[in-house]
Amino acid sequence: MNRQLKTGLVLCLGLAMAGCGGQKIKPGDVLCPIVGAAAGAGVVAAGADTDETGALAGGAVVGAAIAYLVCHEADKPAPAAPAPAPAPAPVAKKVTPPPPPPPAAPEVGSKIISLEGTNFDFNKATLTAAGTAKLDEAAKVLGENPTVKLNVEGHTDGVGSAAYNQGLSERRAKAVVAYLVGKGVDGARLNPVGYGKSKPVATNDTAEGRAKNRRVDLVVSDN
Repeated sequence: MNRQLKTGLVLCLGLAMAGCGGQKIKPGDVLCPIVGAAAGAGVVAAGADTDETGALAGGAVVGAAIAYLVCHEADKPAPAAPAPAPAPAPVAKKVTPPPPPPPAAPEVGSKIISLEGTNFDFNKATLTAAGTAKLDEAAKVLGENPTVKLNVEGHTDGVGSAAYNQGLSERRAKAVVAYLVGKGVDGARLNPVGYGKSKPVATNDTAEGRAKNRRVDLVVSDN
């Protein structure tokens, strides 16, 4: 190798080192410029009539620069693949709420309803409009609880004899049973019983108290 070519190689090697300053040097960073420099110098020497140092060195530098750029372009990492498109958000399913639980069955000894006050007139076993409205509610409860049985308990106020009031309380109980049966309730579930004036819930000394005592209670039984 002549002096001129050596000079070109030295120059191109210095160019390669300067271009890689601060970077990690790979074998290709040195070999590519050297090979390019040799090729560039050879082309100049073959096509020129002179072997001046400047011409050979220039060819070496140009060849080294071209080889350096080509090698670096080839050494660049491939561009990263685009990130996948986000998956569509799942469509929320419409959840149908469960039906409400059926109402709890009335407990034994509890009152379904109490017909008092204006539900029975004085000395009468005939139901008033207010009384039938309450019994319509009782018939609905019994329809929702087909196993429930009732004691239909008739009562009176304290006016009159015990014997008379006993009969009146029984007639009132039977009037309630007849109405509920007419609403579709099985009569076998209803047990009419009269207590006369023996179980008052209020005083018999006032009109208001006596009206409360004239009543029929529908009480859940255990038989």
